[in-house]
Amino acid sequence: MPQSVPLRELIIALPWALPAPEVFWFDRKLRVWFSEQNHPAPLAVVISGTGGDGNTAKLSMLRAALYGAGYHVLTLPSPTFPGFIVAASSTGVAGDLRQDSRDLYAVMQHVIAHLPHRVRITDIDVLGYSLGAAHAAVIKSIDATEGKLNIHRVVMINPPVSLFASIDRLDKLFAASIGPGDEGIDKLYRTLYAGLANYYRASEKVQVGTDVLAAAGSLLKSDEDFSATIALTFRMALINVFFAGDMYARTGAVVDPKHPPRVGDSLEGMARTLRDKPFSEYFWKVFAPYYLAHRPEATPESLLADGRLDIIAESLRNNADYYAQTNDDELDPGQGRAGLAAIHAG
Repeated sequence: MPQSVPLRELIIALPWALPAPEVFWFDRKLRVWFSEQNHPAPLAVVISGTGGDGNTAKLSMLRAALYGAGYHVLTLPSPTFPGFIVAASSTGVAGDLRQDSRDLYAVMQHVIAHLPHRVRITDIDVLGYSLGAAHAAVIKSIDATEGKLNIHRVVMINPPVSLFASIDRLDKLFAASIGPGDEGIDKLYRTLYAGLANYYRASEKVQVGTDVLAAAGSLLKSDEDFSATIALTFRMALINVFFAGDMYARTGAVVDPKHPPRVGDSLEGMARTLRDKPFSEYFWKVFAPYYLAHRPEATPESLLADGRLDIIAESLRNNADYYAQTNDDELDPGQGRAGLAAIHAG
């Protein structure tokens, strides 16, 4: 790893952005991060996982490794990150693998076209983590047809073979490890915050960063603790997607479209309501109504099928420039290496 990596935060207004609901006043421009080599170099575009912005700890680590290997590096948020939904989504309703990837592809073109003239790019590779891995693969498939960027290689790190099956598994994990209502979540918060308070009391300093992440991780002692934390992390990402999607689709699932929240209104009650709602409710009450209305040929079954990497199976089978890194101990073999092998084998 290099000792330091130059980093610029780019704040971009995108011409296709939808009018932002008032409550999202702070997210009307997209934030991406760029690290520039001082010589001609290939560009690595890195896409975050579910709910992540473009400068998470995982992306920072990948940025350093790629920069040290000689790449310019551009890191992008997930299409499920609220800042992306408001500033860069063409629908406001996240979760459609192909449409979200098209939005990312458009962002990449816009950002690359507006980089300083001194930045000389010799090649473009795309890498994604988790959900971002699936987006990276679909982006390369789109580019193979449209040829706007001439993307060379794509690397998928732990991609979901089926987006909706993966989220359903996380919903079941939430139900089993935390349960409905506030009791399970409050218990987890109390455990974490009490432990962090003791950590800072002992260290005599307060610095939010990798130290606090390490401290929080050290408090999780059992499989049950880790299960609850993983489940809560993904549920918080779903809350953001659900809330934003309902605001844009105006389906009325949780927000009255005639009386949307305004700047300064408390959202605590709505957050508590959304905390108990699984992805299936988002699918049936927001996602499906929106896409069925905008795609007359679509059905609920076709929307679910479109959330699988099978939509680019031909490319995965026949193009040697797609790479995947998955876990041997994947929770569901059909989602990990075995799932990708099944697509490869046809």
